[in-house]
Amino acid sequence: MVERKRSHRDLLGVAGRLQREVNSVGMGPPPPDVSGFQRTWLDQFDEIVTFEPLRAASRSLFANAYYARAVEEAFKCLNNAVKKRSGLPRLDGDALMRRAFSADNPVMKLNSLRSTSDKDEQRGYMDLYAGGMTGIRNPRAHEHRLEDTPESALEMLTIANHLMRKLESSRRSRIQKSRASTRRR
Repeated sequence: MVERKRSHRDLLGVAGRLQREVNSVGMGPPPPDVSGFQRTWLDQFDEIVTFEPLRAASRSLFANAYYARAVEEAFKCLNNAVKKRSGLPRLDGDALMRRAFSADNPVMKLNSLRSTSDKDEQRGYMDLYAGGMTGIRNPRAHEHRLEDTPESALEMLTIANHLMRKLESSRRSRIQKSRASTRRR
């Protein structure tokens, strides 16, 4: 039963992404008449958070108005996805992101790193990933009274979704095994 429910949810996620793609190139149905219709926060969540692991980690929390917890879980999901893709399971948070996306010797390459612009992009995203952990995830994990509004939660979830997209399109560098298992600082 659980497997059927999960596969059904996975199928719905794929169908939703496919429909959004069809709509984005102008081949979908005409937009509905929305005069008098007000989108809910959850409708906006469903449009913004497109990566299934992020949705699974945060949607029910968001739907039940646990906005800070939804954001925390989304960024923990992102952290774990970077651990898995990079092969750096012993690192976490800021240290993980700075090692995985290092501009000088990255484990995860976002581009070819041939030009100054490529290196700037790599360094900038390294800072965005690290900042997401220190500035977004950590306060929600350590402050028991921190609350977010639905609007601010959606803004942060947009960041998590974008960073997940960048992770999915990155390439893992060929590194020595001893480097990949660098210990946590």
